[in-house]
Amino acid sequence: MSGDTLQGQCRIKTPILHPVNMSNYPDNSANDQPRTIIIGDVHGCLHELNQLLLELVPTEHDHLIFIGDLIDRGPDSAGVVERVVELSANHRVSLILGNHEEKFLRYRRHRAAGKGVERQMSGTEEFPMLMERLQSIHFEFLENAYYTLHLPEYRTLLVHGGIPGQVKFPLPATYRYGEHAPRDYPGLDLLTKTRFLDENGSFVALNEQKPQDQFWAETYDGRYGHVVFGHQPFMEAAPKEFPFATGVDTGCVYGGKLSALVLPLAH
Repeated sequence: MSGDTLQGQCRIKTPILHPVNMSNYPDNSANDQPRTIIIGDVHGCLHELNQLLLELVPTEHDHLIFIGDLIDRGPDSAGVVERVVELSANHRVSLILGNHEEKFLRYRRHRAAGKGVERQMSGTEEFPMLMERLQSIHFEFLENAYYTLHLPEYRTLLVHGGIPGQVKFPLPATYRYGEHAPRDYPGLDLLTKTRFLDENGSFVALNEQKPQDQFWAETYDGRYGHVVFGHQPFMEAAPKEFPFATGVDTGCVYGGKLSALVLPLAH
C-alpha cells in the first residue's frame, strides 16, 4: 500500500473503465447495444461512483451489477445506497451481497428482535446512522441482493468474495439472499467472505491465514466458469486477472480507483 493511501477515506482520483478481456466479443459500447457493467466495491465513495457513472453513461438497456460492499469505510454509505436505488428506478440494477451488507442486514434483524444481540456485534459503528437514514425502499433493495449471479451468456459467475475448494450446492447457479439460506445451502455465506484457502481447499478466516495458504483465485480451476469477484482490494491500475477469475475491487476507499468491467452484447 502506497504512502499516500488514506485508510477509510476515498481519495479523489479519476475512476477507470476497464473493458473485460476474458471474452472476444466486439465493443458495442458506442451504440445502443446493451452492456453488462460490473462495478467494484464502492464502500461509501459516492463522489467516485458518480464520476464513474458519468464516464459509463449507462442506458436503460444496460445491466448494472454492483459486486457488493456498497457500504462501510467511506464517507457516505447511505448516499451510495440511495444513489444505487435511484438508478434502479430507470435502469436494470443488481447487487451481489457483500459481507458488509450481510452484516448490516443481520444487525437490522437483531435490532428488530429487541434482545440486544446487535450490541455484541463488532464493526457496526456506521449501522445506527444507516438505520436512521435509509427507508423501506432501500432495505428492500439490499434484501434482494444475490449471493451468486450466473450469467450463462458470458459463461460467468459473480460472487462478492470467492469460492472455497469444496461447495455443497450446485454451481454455476443463481442464489438470492432471502430465497436461499445458508442453513439449507451450507457454506453459501462463505461466498461473501472467502479470501484464503488451506491445503484442503477449506475457508480460512481473516487474519488466520498461514504462509502456505493460498488466495482462492490462484487455485480455482474454472470448473464453474469465469468468476468475477470483489472483496479483496488490489491496489493496481486495473482489475486483477487470474486464469479463471477477475477481481474488480481496485481499492477505491483505500486511495485506489473505482473500476468497472464492461461487457458488450453477448452473442
